[in-house]
Amino acid sequence: MKRVAFITVHIGINVGSNLQAIATSEVLKKSGYDPILINYIPPRVTYRRYWSRAITSPKYFIWSVLHFPRQYYIDRLFDRYLKKYCRLSKPIYKEDNFSQLIPKADIYLTGSDQVWNFKWNEGYDGHYFYDGIEGEKVSYAASIGMSTLSDKQSSILKEKLSEYKKISVRENQAVEILKGLGFSAIQHIDPTLMLNKEEWSKFMSKRLVKSSYLLVYLPYNIVDKDKIFNFAKRIASNKGLKVVTFMWWGYSKDEFADQTVFFASPGDFLSLMYYADYVVTNSFHGTAFSVNLNKQFWVFEPSMFSSRIKSLLELLSLENRLVCDSTVDISDGVIDYTCINKTLDKERERAYAYLKEL
Repeated sequence: MKRVAFITVHIGINVGSNLQAIATSEVLKKSGYDPILINYIPPRVTYRRYWSRAITSPKYFIWSVLHFPRQYYIDRLFDRYLKKYCRLSKPIYKEDNFSQLIPKADIYLTGSDQVWNFKWNEGYDGHYFYDGIEGEKVSYAASIGMSTLSDKQSSILKEKLSEYKKISVRENQAVEILKGLGFSAIQHIDPTLMLNKEEWSKFMSKRLVKSSYLLVYLPYNIVDKDKIFNFAKRIASNKGLKVVTFMWWGYSKDEFADQTVFFASPGDFLSLMYYADYVVTNSFHGTAFSVNLNKQFWVFEPSMFSSRIKSLLELLSLENRLVCDSTVDISDGVIDYTCINKTLDKERERAYAYLKEL
């Protein structure tokens, strides 16, 4: 059995990153490989960065000291969940000798999430390209995230991806960007979409909200929170649902919601998505899980990195679920998942065929 060492954006308080890392491990196992996740911890999610930000002002330092216990608690919560379902290497940091510490493998795979997003990764990060590593390099559903690249960024991608035997990306825009650089990349669905509803149920917590509800999931890049929640409340009122939110830390209920779940783990997120009657989100993985769990949903465009959401909606002919105007008629159609699920099954077959031939 071939060993596959894969690297992705798995660390940090982000359910999408956490769950797509687990999903990548699962699909590699199902494809006949022995996967190990490279536990690379980039500078932006280290405690060194946390405290370096803290000393920028006395007021922020006091806030950081007071909030550190819950920061530490939720970090451990996410870390334990990931380690429960995914085999990780020893931690590797930016300043470490990557080529010496990386697990030896038959194949080195760059996985999904925004691994090649220069903005998200605070510039060029060679670890996501296996700089200095000799061996077979491939990618699966890797994301660039950005719609356009600078000449310098394009030059870096062209140089580094020339070492890859096969290139698979997540967005259609990434296919076009790489085509312009002379690469023949294949588009594949995000690994979270490779596991079906029944398979994801094995990873989730018990039901957390007993009544019928609409889940609002806005992790970041919120352009207009009031507008989104007013839209969600309009749907909830029309459907007779509670508005439910969750947060990873905090002690007070979200002012816009009827109920807020605190210190939610990735398993709690799965449960909230699984049992929701309706979902309103501005997140790629919020959209992906809404689709995968066959939910009625609407998605707002985030302030950054929206190409991945649009690409998924276009693939599944769900462009009308992207809210461009909050006055949209919410009674305008119920999603029929018959054809969508068939498309997902075909996309899963394509991705598994690709992975089995690595």
